[in-house]
Amino acid sequence: MQAKKRNVLDLARGESSKIKHVEVGTCACKLMTLGLLPKSTVKMIRKSPLGDAYLLKINDHFIAVRADEAITIIID
Repeated sequence: MQAKKRNVLDLARGESSKIKHVEVGTCACKLMTLGLLPKSTVKMIRKSPLGDAYLLKINDHFIAVRADEAITIIID
Protein backbone atom coordinates (compact mmCIF):
# COMPACT_ATOMS: atom_id res chain seq x y z
CA MET A 1 0.00 0.00 0.00
CA GLN A 2 1.33 3.43 -0.95
CA ALA A 3 1.40 6.16 1.69
CA LYS A 4 -0.33 9.46 0.96
CA LYS A 5 2.04 12.29 0.11
CA ARG A 6 1.77 15.15 2.59
CA ASN A 7 1.75 18.64 1.20
CA VAL A 8 1.75 22.11 2.75
CA LEU A 9 -2.06 22.13 2.91
CA ASP A 10 -1.84 19.31 5.49
CA LEU A 11 -0.05 21.60 7.97
CA ALA A 12 -2.04 23.16 10.79
CA ARG A 13 -1.59 26.82 11.65
CA GLY A 14 1.80 27.22 13.38
CA GLU A 15 3.02 23.75 12.36
CA SER A 16 6.40 23.32 10.62
CA SER A 17 7.96 20.66 8.43
CA LYS A 18 10.82 20.14 5.98
CA ILE A 19 10.22 20.39 2.25
CA LYS A 20 10.84 17.06 0.54
CA HIS A 21 10.43 18.37 -3.03
CA VAL A 22 8.29 20.56 -5.27
CA GLU A 23 6.32 18.61 -7.85
CA VAL A 24 7.00 19.45 -11.46
CA GLY A 25 4.39 21.77 -12.91
CA THR A 26 3.76 25.25 -14.18
CA CYS A 27 4.66 26.92 -10.86
CA ALA A 28 7.58 24.72 -9.75
CA CYS A 29 10.27 26.99 -11.17
CA LYS A 30 8.66 30.08 -9.60
CA LEU A 31 8.39 28.42 -6.18
CA MET A 32 11.98 27.20 -6.25
CA THR A 33 13.18 30.68 -7.29
CA LEU A 34 11.35 32.06 -4.23
CA GLY A 35 13.39 29.73 -2.00
CA LEU A 36 11.17 26.68 -1.62
CA LEU A 37 14.02 24.21 -1.92
CA PRO A 38 14.34 20.65 -0.60
CA LYS A 39 15.32 20.48 3.09
CA SER A 40 14.10 24.05 3.74
CA THR A 41 11.84 24.53 6.75
CA VAL A 42 8.29 25.60 5.93
CA LYS A 43 5.82 26.88 8.54
CA MET A 44 2.10 27.50 8.01
CA ILE A 45 1.46 31.01 9.33
CA ARG A 46 -2.07 31.74 8.18
CA LYS A 47 -4.84 30.58 5.85
CA SER A 48 -7.10 33.09 4.14
CA PRO A 49 -10.76 33.19 5.25
CA LEU A 50 -11.90 31.63 1.96
CA GLY A 51 -9.07 29.06 2.00
CA ASP A 52 -7.53 29.92 -1.35
CA ALA A 53 -4.36 31.70 -0.17
CA TYR A 54 -1.77 30.66 2.41
CA LEU A 55 0.97 32.61 4.16
CA LEU A 56 4.08 30.46 4.62
CA LYS A 57 7.36 31.13 6.35
CA ILE A 58 10.27 29.57 4.46
CA ASN A 59 13.40 29.80 6.60
CA ASP A 60 13.34 33.58 7.35
CA HIS A 61 11.09 34.72 4.48
CA PHE A 62 7.31 35.08 4.24
CA ILE A 63 5.61 33.96 1.02
CA ALA A 64 1.93 33.97 0.06
CA VAL A 65 0.84 31.17 -2.28
CA ARG A 66 -2.47 30.03 -3.71
CA ALA A 67 -3.90 26.58 -2.97
CA ASP A 68 -3.06 25.21 -6.44
CA GLU A 69 0.59 26.19 -5.86
CA ALA A 70 0.71 24.99 -2.24
CA ILE A 71 -0.52 21.53 -3.14
CA THR A 72 2.66 20.97 -5.19
CA ILE A 73 4.94 21.52 -2.15
CA ILE A 74 5.54 18.02 -0.75
CA ILE A 75 6.71 17.81 2.87
CA ASP A 76 8.10 15.08 5.18
